[in-house]
Amino acid sequence: MKKRLFRMSVVASALALILSACGKEEANTDGDKSGKETITFINHKTDWTGNGKWDEYIEEFNKKHPDIKVKVETITDYAGQMQIRMNSEDYGDVFMLPDTVQPQDFANFVEPIGKQDELEEKYMGIANKSFEGTTYGLPIAINTSGLLVNMKVFKDAGIEEFPKTPDEFIEALTKIKDNNADIIPLYTNYAAGWTMANWDFVRIGASGDPDYTNKMTLDKAPFEDGKVMNTIYKVLYDSVKKGLTEADPSTTDWEQSKQDMADGKIAVMPLGSWAIEQVQALAENPDDIQFVAFPMTAEDGKQYMSIGPDYNIAINVHSKHKKAAREFLDWFINESKYAEETGAISAVKGRDYPKALQAMKDAGVQFIEAKQATEGKESLFSDINNASEIGVDTTDATKQRIVDAAKGNTKESFADIMKDLNKKWGNAVKEVTE
Repeated sequence: MKKRLFRMSVVASALALILSACGKEEANTDGDKSGKETITFINHKTDWTGNGKWDEYIEEFNKKHPDIKVKVETITDYAGQMQIRMNSEDYGDVFMLPDTVQPQDFANFVEPIGKQDELEEKYMGIANKSFEGTTYGLPIAINTSGLLVNMKVFKDAGIEEFPKTPDEFIEALTKIKDNNADIIPLYTNYAAGWTMANWDFVRIGASGDPDYTNKMTLDKAPFEDGKVMNTIYKVLYDSVKKGLTEADPSTTDWEQSKQDMADGKIAVMPLGSWAIEQVQALAENPDDIQFVAFPMTAEDGKQYMSIGPDYNIAINVHSKHKKAAREFLDWFINESKYAEETGAISAVKGRDYPKALQAMKDAGVQFIEAKQATEGKESLFSDINNASEIGVDTTDATKQRIVDAAKGNTKESFADIMKDLNKKWGNAVKEVTE
């Protein structure tokens, strides 16, 4: 199907060129009257278009590269829209590589950046956008997955330290609700959808095992009671079941939720550390907004948080301006202040941690990076995940299913859902590996 769509897009593109040649002369998309080479940079940061940050970045880039004009295009539903656009060659010169592209397909869509072993000497988090020793994208930032919290809300309810176990967490949320019924203890962001993937992203930190995701490819029942994924999902289910989340999940509002957390109307949201800066910027007292580990303690008695890449910036393999695109990519990673200004960790090794994450390190939380799959098995987890249709990391469907069951909108029990997930995952492991 993808090849058919690609051939159709080529025919359509050729026809468009013929028609444009017969009509009025169109503006030159490769440059401007001054002779500057023009590249298009497509990304997901729509808020930076509105606040002028992208204009500032391009101005800074042009101080060193005055002969390259950068056109910035932002997309709200980035992953969804780019998946469609990548059926053609029209997805910019520089773009954020969606996770929906499978490792074995990188070379069909993305220009190689370099050899993985050489790049790993300078950069963190490049494993998941590398295949067979070649790297196809560099992380725009390194985030950690956990919980964004308004600690003032916790302290007002008499909770001085953030809980470290699921039971303690549910107890704390209950205290918050009892202390002030107008506060939403845990906000699911159900309606936004993509936000719910954060329940999956915490698994490495919750387990304390950097190899946990790879081990899931060998486990035919990773959702059994007592296992990490089951425990994580049970926290979500219990929070909803006990009335500790918003009254109607279908009406949640992502943009408003950030302001509500800043104002102390929401206590906790499972998110990536990239959200710290966004909410702190809205808060009267930014220090109230903190980032903490998911309330689980590993078998060794320690708490961990996984660090991993945000989107990876990449170059369209079909670009006619690859040299200029690489100049922009290298500048963005090595010289721009993107990681610093978004409250994240720079992918460049040796850079300072942001204040909120440094506080977690000082408190004894250990940061670990997911271990890459062995060579030849880079796509094994995604292949099993896709075959199971569970959507770990990639879709909101399973997490929303859990919320719906807990709200009583369906007749499923938590045990029913976990049994079904185990069946689907186990069948997918057999299908892909045997």
